[in-house]
Amino acid sequence: MAMMPYPDDENLSEDQEVLFEHAKVLMGRLANAVRMGGHSPKVMQPLMGFMVAALRHEVSGILPMEVKSLAILKTSTLNGCAYCVGHNSTLGRGLGFSEEKIEAVTGDYQNSDLFTDAEKAAMAWAECLTEKNYHMGEGKAAKEELKKHFSEPEIIEITMVSGFFNFWNRFTDGLEIDLESSDSVGKIKNSKNVNVDDYLAFMNNAWWNDQDKKR
Repeated sequence: MAMMPYPDDENLSEDQEVLFEHAKVLMGRLANAVRMGGHSPKVMQPLMGFMVAALRHEVSGILPMEVKSLAILKTSTLNGCAYCVGHNSTLGRGLGFSEEKIEAVTGDYQNSDLFTDAEKAAMAWAECLTEKNYHMGEGKAAKEELKKHFSEPEIIEITMVSGFFNFWNRFTDGLEIDLESSDSVGKIKNSKNVNVDDYLAFMNNAWWNDQDKKR
């Protein structure tokens, strides 16, 4: 059970209404983590703006979603965050990952035939970031392997995605946010792609822009 109640749908502020309405459009459903973050909508709105831009290829135009999803899963499994593992395992299935591939993320992925060398390098870097050994020998080797497979912008995105989920894992796990029903979590498959126009509408209708644009 969550550490505190979620915002009451019957008593939402205007900022919360805008946040929640756009979350449903962009992510296919209103996740409990976004709902909980709605207690502070002026922080959650720009955070969701970053989240969508960093995680979805249609917005950033740099790194494929499949690579990002593996970095997310590796980070979240290392942190033991059931909420994020549940969400992103479902997203992985939507991207075409087999159950075997999803399970292999937690095992000896470096010796698995289910991943490309680039995917292994991305997960190894996410592992270094999460375990904070990036300045040690293992981390230095991971950096060099990463550079063999990814451009500088791609490395920035992998680092941002893993770094964000190290934060997001602690946010969701620390507040004991409830995993939604299987039907609701399944809707995450609808958000494997986003409409850039929907993303721009969200950014234009957020609190830091003209208040008249909200309606």
